[in-house]
Amino acid sequence: MVGTSGAGASEQGRSWVAAPGSPPEPREASDEFEGTEHLTEDDRLLAGADLADDDRSRFTVLERQTCFNLMATRSIGRVAFTIDGDAAPTVLPVNYVLLNDTVVFRSTLAGTIMRYGRGYAAFQVDHFDEERREGWSVLASGSCRWVRDTGELERIPQGRMPRPWAEGPRDQVLKITPGRVTGREVSRP
Repeated sequence: MVGTSGAGASEQGRSWVAAPGSPPEPREASDEFEGTEHLTEDDRLLAGADLADDDRSRFTVLERQTCFNLMATRSIGRVAFTIDGDAAPTVLPVNYVLLNDTVVFRSTLAGTIMRYGRGYAAFQVDHFDEERREGWSVLASGSCRWVRDTGELERIPQGRMPRPWAEGPRDQVLKITPGRVTGREVSRP
């Protein structure tokens, strides 16, 4: 029998060890951390308030073409993909352009996206106004592939490709052709 009675606990001279995959025991709260402030009960209730409960906001599911129109207004988004053996997706920011409803961006030949992002990927772009508490978010997912064909590369208007913020050469072109596109908007009248 395996127990979780804490490190060094024993029964009849045997040590107990947590079973593999079982959650660790909770730690006691400590006041040792400088700068830690304790919230009053009223503050805790306010911190958990949900914007959706506000009658002054409107939540809208966006049409596919509206999603593409919004994506075309931005130049920075996030590519999400899985790396074999990782439990969670990897999400990296990229500078991009939307061309004919296709997300096009640059990477390095040895970059993480080049190594693992090709195949199936998701792409998210959003815009929020924190002061007004409104904004939108679009998620597009589909095949992500490396553009290597010279003719296809020549058809991409190089003047429209954004200059990557990250330093170093970003001379490889990738594109995500979205199959599924969803979007949400929170606005105030």
